[in-house]
Amino acid sequence: MNSQQITAEIILRLRRGWVWILGTAILISAILIIFAMRTPKTFTSSATIFPLTATPDNSSSALNALMGGGDIGKNFTDENSVNIVDLAMSRSLREEVAAAKVPSLGNKTVAELMLNEYNQNRSAMEKPSIASNDPSLITWASGVLKSNMTANITRTNSFVLTFTGRTRDLVRVISYIIIDKISGFYIDLKIEKAKRDFEFASKKVDSLRGVMNSKDQKLIAMDQHTLFTNTSQLQYRVPTENVIADKQMIRAQYANAVANQQNAAYKLQKATPVIKVLDKPDPPYSVKRRSKMVYGGIGFAGGLIVMSLIMLIPLLIKYLSIEFSKLIQNSPSKNVVVPKGNP
Repeated sequence: MNSQQITAEIILRLRRGWVWILGTAILISAILIIFAMRTPKTFTSSATIFPLTATPDNSSSALNALMGGGDIGKNFTDENSVNIVDLAMSRSLREEVAAAKVPSLGNKTVAELMLNEYNQNRSAMEKPSIASNDPSLITWASGVLKSNMTANITRTNSFVLTFTGRTRDLVRVISYIIIDKISGFYIDLKIEKAKRDFEFASKKVDSLRGVMNSKDQKLIAMDQHTLFTNTSQLQYRVPTENVIADKQMIRAQYANAVANQQNAAYKLQKATPVIKVLDKPDPPYSVKRRSKMVYGGIGFAGGLIVMSLIMLIPLLIKYLSIEFSKLIQNSPSKNVVVPKGNP
């Protein structure tokens, strides 16, 4: 078969099976259109967060505290640097968000609300999720949060947090809970060292105050026991002088402890950052849904191509058989020469 015969045969076969080809294309197109229609819409919120951290140099970027770099506010506890992106995507924070209760929505946890949203808006291709009383519900919700949440530092030094869900109300609620948890975790990590220093200084002040009070009580008792005695005698004067000397030393220590307490309180106040949400995660949200036109067009074109190839498979087999037969017929025969033996 030459090329003209093959082309004519292809056209003839396609004309004979045009009903099947067109019907298959329409069927596949309809299936993909239904799939696109049944796929739920997604809503993506976006929030920009910025820390207001007390620094000795206001010209330096306060975002260094979030990025774990720079000399000012570079560490969360002045010993261990924690990047806020890692903090936002950490499992601990996601589980805290999943376990948080929402009073405005029946006091249900975020995990339960996410489960209800998934079951009510899942597509035909998605499998049913776990049961609401499953012990691993928090873990499941944490995984869903991880796949639907992004956190990054932009080129303009802004911390941007996004969250994607299937209902507007729940997207807003979860976005604000995530921001609150990030703020709480960040502040706790930032002030942990300063808070411990302040607590230690406060305990030291209370302890020294108690010792001073005990010395005062001892002096009062000694004075009461020497009302009708000569206090100028050594046996009475020396113990009193010793107690007074001890009290003076303790008073000096107490003054230093109070100063340390005030210094620790100042450091605690200075180290406590304020998280400011510049762009709140409120509507309008970015809405995404599969296009019925695009999916229908892809299904129609794919159906035409696939069914056309199926219709041409017998012609392809016939052409290969003919060519293979010609190849066998034109192959040179092998002549075997048998030498003659002597009689």
